[in-house]
Amino acid sequence: MKNELNFSRKIYIILLVVLAFGVVIQIARSQYILQFKHNTNLLEQREELFANIKDHPAQELTGTNYCVVYESTEDYSVALKKNASRTLQYMQKKAAEINLAEQNLNVDSCGVVIVATDNLNKLGKVNLIDDYVFNGGYMIFMSSLTIDTNFQVLYRKFGISSFGQPHETIGIELLSNVLIGEKKLHIDDEFMSNSSISIELDDQSELLAESADGNPLLWKRGYGKGAFMMFNGSMLQEKINRGFFAGALSLLEPNFIYPIFNSKIFFIDDFPAPISKEVIPAIYREYQRDTPSFYQDIWWPDMLKAAKKYAIKYTAVIIQSYHDEVLPPFEYPIDEDRYGLISYGREVIKSGGEIGIHGYNHQSLVVDEEVSKSFGYNAWKNSDIMAESIKEVLKFSAQAFPKYSVMSYVPPSNVLDEVGREGLKKAWPNLTVISSLYGEDASGMAYVQEYEIAKDGIIEMPRVTSGYFEDTFERWAEANAMTGLGIFSHFIHPDDVLSGARSKNQTWEKLYDGFSEKVERLKKTYPWVRPMASTEAALDMGVALTSQLKLTESEDSIKGEVSNYRSNLYYVLRSDKKIGKQVNCSVQKIDTNTFLVEVYDSKFTIELGG
Repeated sequence: MKNELNFSRKIYIILLVVLAFGVVIQIARSQYILQFKHNTNLLEQREELFANIKDHPAQELTGTNYCVVYESTEDYSVALKKNASRTLQYMQKKAAEINLAEQNLNVDSCGVVIVATDNLNKLGKVNLIDDYVFNGGYMIFMSSLTIDTNFQVLYRKFGISSFGQPHETIGIELLSNVLIGEKKLHIDDEFMSNSSISIELDDQSELLAESADGNPLLWKRGYGKGAFMMFNGSMLQEKINRGFFAGALSLLEPNFIYPIFNSKIFFIDDFPAPISKEVIPAIYREYQRDTPSFYQDIWWPDMLKAAKKYAIKYTAVIIQSYHDEVLPPFEYPIDEDRYGLISYGREVIKSGGEIGIHGYNHQSLVVDEEVSKSFGYNAWKNSDIMAESIKEVLKFSAQAFPKYSVMSYVPPSNVLDEVGREGLKKAWPNLTVISSLYGEDASGMAYVQEYEIAKDGIIEMPRVTSGYFEDTFERWAEANAMTGLGIFSHFIHPDDVLSGARSKNQTWEKLYDGFSEKVERLKKTYPWVRPMASTEAALDMGVALTSQLKLTESEDSIKGEVSNYRSNLYYVLRSDKKIGKQVNCSVQKIDTNTFLVEVYDSKFTIELGG
């Protein structure tokens, strides 16, 4: 009997050990734990990135010299020059600026001339332009031209058979893939207007884009051994159109290659956040639920479904409180929702996304009272008080996710000043990336960014588009960012559905259908772009920004050497040649004569056929 009891006890012990071992394995395999491990890896990657930047300062670019010709006394010309120079910087092309107010044009050292003025007479003698292109040079004009004496002499060589007077044109139709994946895109909207010359082109000109009413806007014309790329408009002074300029430039020369970020990023602002328990009549009529139940039972499951179906990783940026306090103490606001943070936050992380910070509350970190009042906010006193509020929301997040490092910040209402930035850095050692806005802001109040690593070590990674619906302006902005930079960065708000103005008085079902159509088109147009969360994308972008490509080109190959290579990099190649053998890289066709190149090593080769 005693032996039987000992045997039974051993069996129970073995079963308990097996059960415990199984539980441990399941926990270790859970996506939740794996995501926290991944988050720790991001901190390590950040330290490696900045150590590498310190050890490997940027080198001078080599290769073709792109000469940007402008007139510093003309604001329009300066705006064109600024966009051209920044685009060349992103493309890692060697650039030289020639200011016609200080020096005469000399093209001897120019492989490509970018004309950022509308006045041909300012360029000097006609023969200079004629001989340069005829003998193998490439020249791109960023603006419609003044009909001056030089224009009268050169216009036929530009491919123009006849011309009339300047007038305003509206909209655009793409007759080529100057914007990748967007051939036949037609926009007839007043946001896109140009001052254009009425023209007709000769038979040797390749028309790439025209206005909505059929006036030529962009065309290429071979001349001798070189070529002209002509833009007949005024919109390239605006930042949003840089991708169109990049696309035009990439179609001017044969075998044009440039780096991209290859990232698709979705932000959900104000989520998780305190949710009002009020009953919205439109929501209740449709779903018989109050607001918290609607978010939990309808909105969030739909968003997760879209993420899984269309390859999306959400970066959710939290708000602890909607109270408008800008003076301490900031602890334990009455409306904070710890349960919501934990339940929604875990699902964000489990789905491959990221938790970031929007703020302790929704008061933008600025000290200017006029700016704050314009949004209905209160101004902060100083950076120390701002820092206290950020410490509180970081503590709030850490209580929900003790092992999780929050690294991303989105400014409330996309507004942040230098004092606010100082407060963030005081409170938040792990702050890695700030994401505000890319496009120009007419009010001058928004925090507008470029894609760059700031001097203080924070990565600037702006958002480009927003909303649930397809919209012509947003579509155009998206296409420009994808072509010029290879990035899609978009944000939405959970409470858009609760606002008649932001939802256009549509039901959630209609909003979700619109969102699904938008992200489905995105996936079809750019199936190659990688879904990423904010910090993951920012660190990857940092690697791309600090790597430099040196090219050696011949008739039958492109050889690349990447300085400061650290991980796989991505490039767009425009070429009408067949792709042959690939060494240390892969080449994927993504559009007509357009390829995505993934590079696996510091040296790579692409062989080209006929």
